[in-house]
Amino acid sequence: MCSSPSFGKRVRMKKKQLLELKRLTATDEMVQLAKEDIPVQKQKFGSVEYVYKCGLYIMAEVEREILKVAMFFTDHLALSGREPMYSLFINRGKNDFIGYDHLCRKWTTATLNRVKIPQGIYGSEKYCDEASTRCIQEYLETDKDILDALLDFQLNLRRQNVLQRHKVITDQWDLVMRDVPKLPREWERWIKKVGLRQNFIFYEYSRNGATQGYCTWCEKEVPIKNPKHNQKGICSCCHHKIQYKSVGKMKKLVTDEDTAYLVQRYGDGLVVREFMVKLMVKMSSYKNPMCQWHERRRFLYDGGFNETEYYYGYDRTTETDRWKEGKLTVMWGSGWRIYVPTARGQVYKRNLSRLNSTVLRKTGFPEYVKQAALVNPCEYIESLHGQPILEKISKAGLTQLAMEMVNGDKRFDYRTAKVLGKSLFIDQSRLKRLREKNGGIHYLKWLQFEKQQDTVITDEVIDWMQKQMIVPENLSFIRNYMSARQVKNYLERQSGENGEKIKDLVTIWEDYLIMAKRMGKDISDPIVYRTRYLVKRHNELARIVGDKGIIREAEEIERKYPMLPGIYESLKKYEYSDKEYRIVAPRKTEDILLEGERLQHCIHRNERYFERMEEKESYILFLRKAGNDSEPYYTLEVEPNGTVRQKRTFYNRQNADIDQAEKFLQEWQKQLQRKLCREDYELAKLSKELRLKEMEELQRKQVRLNGNFNGRLLADVLAEDLMEVAGTELIAA
Repeated sequence: MCSSPSFGKRVRMKKKQLLELKRLTATDEMVQLAKEDIPVQKQKFGSVEYVYKCGLYIMAEVEREILKVAMFFTDHLALSGREPMYSLFINRGKNDFIGYDHLCRKWTTATLNRVKIPQGIYGSEKYCDEASTRCIQEYLETDKDILDALLDFQLNLRRQNVLQRHKVITDQWDLVMRDVPKLPREWERWIKKVGLRQNFIFYEYSRNGATQGYCTWCEKEVPIKNPKHNQKGICSCCHHKIQYKSVGKMKKLVTDEDTAYLVQRYGDGLVVREFMVKLMVKMSSYKNPMCQWHERRRFLYDGGFNETEYYYGYDRTTETDRWKEGKLTVMWGSGWRIYVPTARGQVYKRNLSRLNSTVLRKTGFPEYVKQAALVNPCEYIESLHGQPILEKISKAGLTQLAMEMVNGDKRFDYRTAKVLGKSLFIDQSRLKRLREKNGGIHYLKWLQFEKQQDTVITDEVIDWMQKQMIVPENLSFIRNYMSARQVKNYLERQSGENGEKIKDLVTIWEDYLIMAKRMGKDISDPIVYRTRYLVKRHNELARIVGDKGIIREAEEIERKYPMLPGIYESLKKYEYSDKEYRIVAPRKTEDILLEGERLQHCIHRNERYFERMEEKESYILFLRKAGNDSEPYYTLEVEPNGTVRQKRTFYNRQNADIDQAEKFLQEWQKQLQRKLCREDYELAKLSKELRLKEMEELQRKQVRLNGNFNGRLLADVLAEDLMEVAGTELIAA
C-alpha cells in the first residue's frame, strides 16, 4: 500500500488555463466497445431505464503537473460521440480539484459521488485502459481502484479544508482554556471527602449481629451496632451521615452523580468549574471503593459577570473529545436536544477568602457559601446580576432571605441606600429582628407592613404567618377590620373546627366576603366579617350566587371601573316591554358576565364593553321574551340615545327571529326619546363620532371575522347590525 498524499494550503487552479489543456477524446476501441454493449430495459419508479453492462469509460493523462480525467457515457459513445461528458482536473501540488460538465458547460466543485452520472460511479462496470489506470494511481500514489482513489482524494481534501477552517475556532477555544488555573493540590482528597456527598458503611452479615463495618469516609473498619440494610445512620468515628449496606445483598454499588464546584480567578473575572463525582464499589472488594470524577463544564465570567459557557464533549469535526464553547445538551425524545441545567452541590471553600479580596469582593458569595449547605455558583451570580442587593443581604448574614432569592428566584421591592435597613424599607431595629430570626421574604414583608402601618406585630405572629406562607397582601381584604393577631387566632380556631388548611381558609374567607358584599351585606359588621362558621356560611352563599368565579371576576372589574354600579342604577329608564318582548337593564356586573357565559359570545371576555360603559359611550342591555325574563335571548349594545350598535344571541349569531324583534326595538327607541335628558343626547353625539371613527379604522385595516362569519369584514357586520334612531338631531335641538 502506498502512502497517502499530504495536504497543505489549498491553491485554486485557474479555469482559463485548464481549458487550454489538451482535451482527451475517446479512442476507436472505446467507441467500438460501447456500440457492442446492448442495454437492458429495467423498470424504475414507473419509468423505463436502459442499463449498460459497462456504464462508464475513463481516460487519464498528466499535463503540466495536472491530472486530467475524462469520463465518457456509454449511450453517447454508442452514437459515435467522442467528446467527454465530464472532466475532472486534479492538481496534487496545489491540493485542489475541479470538474467541468461539458454538456451544461458549467464548472463544479462537487465530489464524484455528487456528480450526475447516468448509472452512477458504482452502478455498473467501468472501462479504463492500463495506461490511464497506472497514470491515476501513480499520480495519487495509491494502488486503490481508480474511482476510489479519485473520490478519496476529493473527500480527504474536503475534510482537511473543513479541519483548517474549524482550527481557527478551536485555536480560540484552546487559547481561552489555556489560561484556566490548575487544580488545587488537595483537590483529589477534597472531592473524595467533601464533593462526594454519599457515604456508606459496608458490613458482612453475622447471625449474632455484625459489630464491624467498613466506612467509605473513614476508609477503615469502624464499630457498628445492629445495622440493617439501607438503614441510614451516623458513623461513630467520623460522625458523617452514612447508609448501611449488607455485602451479601448486592454485587455492586454505583451512586448517582453528585455535583461539585471550584471557583477560581480568571483574568479580571472568574471561572466556575463544574465537576461530576460518583462512587463505584464491587462487593467482592468493598474495602477498595473507586471515586470517579470528571470536569464537565466551565463558566467564564468577565468583570461585569457576563457569562460564557464551555463544556467537555465530542467534537464531530475533529472526531475527538475536547473543550467546546456552547451549551451542554442531551438527546431527549425523538431527536430533540434539551439543555442540561446546573445543580446545587458542594463548593470548594479553601480559596474563597483569597478571592474575597479580589474578584469576589463585591459579591457576598463567600459569606453565602459559609451558611448555605449546597450552592450553585452560577445561580448565585445570575441572581446577583438581577438583584444587586443580594451582596448586602449575604454579607449581613440574612441567609434564609438570600437563599430564597437565589434558590427560589423570589423578588421583592427595594431601593438604593447606604444602610441596608433603608434599602429594605425597614429600620435598624427591625433589621436586627430579621437577622436574629433568620427570616425570609415572608418575614421581611411583615416587617415592612409593620413599619408602614406604624404598629407592632409580635415575633410569634410573624413566625406563624411565615410558617403558613401568608404575606400581608393575602390579607388585604380583612386588613381594615382585624389585626394580624386576631387573624391568626380566628384562622386557627376555624381550622381546628373544620379541619381545613390555614392557606385554604384564607381563600375561602376572601371568597365569602366578596360574595357577601355582592349580596348587599355590610361586610364592616363583625357579625359578617368574623362569622362563627366560616366554611358553612361560604358554602351557603356559593349555593345562592352559583358561580363564585363570576363573583370574583365582577369584583375585579368593578375595582378597575368603579363607576359601573352607579351606571347600572341609571339604566332603569331604558327598560321597556310589550306583550311579546322586554328590554331589561343589568343590575350588576355579574348579570353581564352570566349573560355572556350562557350565550357564549364575547361580551364576558372583552373588557372594552365595560370601559365603554364607564365612559358612557355605550351600554349593555338585554332583550328578553315577555314572561321569560330569566332566559337570555339577545344581548344589545346601545348608545345613550337608543341607537343599537349590536344585537347578538348564541355564539355571536343573529337568527331569523331578529327581524320580528326589530319592530319592537323601533318602538322602544321612539318611546325612549321622551325619557332622555340633554346630557344623554350630548353623550350620544360623542358616541356616534367615536363609532364612525372606529368603523373607518376597521375598514382601513380590513379586519375580518372568522368562525360563523367566514372571513367577512368586521366593519360590514357592524354596519348591518346598526339601528340608528331617526330624528335624533331634531329632538336634541
